[in-house]
Amino acid sequence: MLRHPRITMLRKLATLGLLLTAMPVQAQWLQRISREQLDSLANPATAPGGEAMRFDARCIDTGEIAEDDAPSTYTFRWRNTGNDPLVVTRIETTCGCAKAGYEKRPVAAGGKGEVKITYHPKGHPGHFRRKIFVYTQLSEKQPTAILELKGHATPSVVPTHDYDHAMGPLLLKQRTLRLTGTQVQTERIECLNAGKEPLRLKADAKLLPEYLIFECDPQTFEPGKTGDLVIRFDPAKAPQKLPAWIPVMIEGLALPPSQRTLRIELGDRE
Repeated sequence: MLRHPRITMLRKLATLGLLLTAMPVQAQWLQRISREQLDSLANPATAPGGEAMRFDARCIDTGEIAEDDAPSTYTFRWRNTGNDPLVVTRIETTCGCAKAGYEKRPVAAGGKGEVKITYHPKGHPGHFRRKIFVYTQLSEKQPTAILELKGHATPSVVPTHDYDHAMGPLLLKQRTLRLTGTQVQTERIECLNAGKEPLRLKADAKLLPEYLIFECDPQTFEPGKTGDLVIRFDPAKAPQKLPAWIPVMIEGLALPPSQRTLRIELGDRE
């Protein structure tokens, strides 16, 4: 989805607002912008004829949700009270955590339509208020309707958003390590057990060459706790010519082999 200039400006203004007390120069500059100008950015004028798009509610309050909750979808229902069909051409939101879905078919006069917003709370704790700009064929530049999704997400007990890779309940900050292949070396991958059961992991010994040692620190990853997957390299046991990379298949996870394998790259990066 292309980022609309208005959305970018709103985010910049929000950042500037946080700097007002700490940076007088920015505060003085921002004070030169009239309230009308600020309001026009946050609440732009709607397209002429936009009143024909009549929503049951233009604001939905999600209430209290949790950052750890799965994404939820909220539906804004509307009716075409005008004399001509209306076609939703695009929808823009003030945050990528709010994903929009809509029907692309024309809604005839008297017909009904829906705008669905799926909210992803992960990584967005605290109070939120997301604007949703609905555009139709009435105007390319002015939204036909402005909606709002608000609520509060209680912070996650386990910061799963800090980990980019997942092997079932085991979350990892990376799945690839690089070793020089010329010296004694120890590398670690930080992990989090996001499941409800302890994890006791080991590497498939049939695939692990003798010059690589796999360990877990601690030996058992308790639920909600972090730890490290440790890879040690012993050049004294390594052959003169090393492969470009070695798979390390982890045992103790109920996943297909391809989904529980680390990639250990050997040699200097070109």
